[in-house]
Amino acid sequence: MTRAMSKIILGVIVAGMLWFSYSSVSAVYPFNWRSLARYYKLFIEGIVTTLQLSVIALALAVIVGIVVALARDSKVNLLRDAGTLYVWFFRNMPLLVVILLVYYGFGSAVNIDRFWAGVVSLSLFEGAYVGEIFRAGIAAVPSGEKEAGEAMGLYRSQIMFSIVFPQAFRISIPPLIGQLVTLIKDSSLVSVIALGDLTMRARQVGTQTLAVFEAYILLAACYLFMTSLISLVGRILERRLAIP
Repeated sequence: MTRAMSKIILGVIVAGMLWFSYSSVSAVYPFNWRSLARYYKLFIEGIVTTLQLSVIALALAVIVGIVVALARDSKVNLLRDAGTLYVWFFRNMPLLVVILLVYYGFGSAVNIDRFWAGVVSLSLFEGAYVGEIFRAGIAAVPSGEKEAGEAMGLYRSQIMFSIVFPQAFRISIPPLIGQLVTLIKDSSLVSVIALGDLTMRARQVGTQTLAVFEAYILLAACYLFMTSLISLVGRILERRLAIP
């Protein structure tokens, strides 16, 4: 059986299971999809806010991750320990707690709004993971490249920024796309501070229409569409950027 045929069969099976589940539920629950139609703008606003939040947070997380990766690979003990402590803290701290601490703690002190509190929380949290992605990218660069730079009399900083980092960044792009998918899913937690992301908008629509189940089904479909599309882009980039 070819891979394409197996995918078709799997798709038919999944579609059948979904249809059976929907039919079974609709027998006891009267779905009211029409009530959601007039609130489509709220869903669009939520999608836009979620994507804006995720892209900005990833951009800042990349900066944080580069700093963390350099600190973790530094020959200075203080920097290396600081980078290790940062990764340990954020990888062992629930994102929800980070959001609450940033918004109600730091945010109240400097009067930061909900959107930027969400951006700061996500970028700090994801920065720890992005830092590990960059560290893996740096480790994947052949040691001969570094040795060639040393043979040319380049300083360590010159070797890192002119030889190692360009290759490491190229290697890290596919995992970064995957991290964006994770970030989009994690961003749903910012609804706890009443930021108008996709999850918050779905909750509002469900409350106003009393079609809560329908609103959350549509919410799940929106997240699946966004993350699947980005994952597809990531796979394409991975094939194109693969180093022979």
